[in-house]
Amino acid sequence: MISQSFFITCSDGHQMPVYGWLPDTDTFAVLHIAHGMAEYAERYHSIATLLVENHIAVYAHDQRGHGKAVSNISLQGITGHNWYNQQVKDIDLCIQHHRRTHKSKKVFLLGHSMGSFLCQRYFQISGVNIDGLILSASNGKQDPLMGIGIGVAWLQMKLFGPAYKSVLIDTLSFGAFNKKFKPNRTVSDWLSRDSKQVDKYVEDKQCGYVCTALFYFYFFKGIRDGFKQENINQIPKDIPVYAFAGDKDPVGLEGKGFLTLVEKWKAAGVKDFSYDLYKDGRHEMMNEINREEVLQNLVRFIKTHT
Repeated sequence: MISQSFFITCSDGHQMPVYGWLPDTDTFAVLHIAHGMAEYAERYHSIATLLVENHIAVYAHDQRGHGKAVSNISLQGITGHNWYNQQVKDIDLCIQHHRRTHKSKKVFLLGHSMGSFLCQRYFQISGVNIDGLILSASNGKQDPLMGIGIGVAWLQMKLFGPAYKSVLIDTLSFGAFNKKFKPNRTVSDWLSRDSKQVDKYVEDKQCGYVCTALFYFYFFKGIRDGFKQENINQIPKDIPVYAFAGDKDPVGLEGKGFLTLVEKWKAAGVKDFSYDLYKDGRHEMMNEINREEVLQNLVRFIKTHT
């Protein structure tokens, strides 16, 4: 396996860190990963290793406010104004890079959790630029309290400034997720049934931090935009989509929101939409106790459409 790292200069001058894991020979497809909130691209090294063994070149980038996109850990979770829409554009810069460097290969995009919502919006705007979309731990049903969340984030942002980290919103979201798995062993039991994977996350200083009110303000607005029917109607109809999640994942409303996504996109005319909803699975299916099954199904989707 060949490992590499480099930077892509974004339209606003931001230097975006990108990581690649490539087969030594016989690459037949490219997969780009948009990671989730409060984690980072290099966390996908072990997942990339299995995919590379199947001759899939894997790339991932550190999203704004995450990983090496910030100069030190005190800046984690801090983003600029309109970061969500800018991040959607950043994803396209990655895809265009892969188109140039892997000219004869099909390019797939995978978004996990926060990354999946960014990829939903990306697909609505620029989906014709990829050959397949994969959504991990996503949702298609808007929380009725979304408007209140946007209001709280806006108020905190105005009162305390753009760098204010919102413990309140973090508690109301991630804290509520974890309560569903009482009695709790850690603050992140909701991620996986694999205690070793959960402990790795909890012990990692580049994971699980609190983001700013400004971050949440644009995040919630971006998710809401992706759920608007007029935007869903812009989804390319002929590009295959694969989604997977656990039926105990609170982000996907224990499967209900996940299936709403499937239903809405199929109703919008997506011709090839397949999915797996894993029984008792939690948020990070690629780090779950049945991860080998999950990753083999992911590989199967890519091979089938290559």
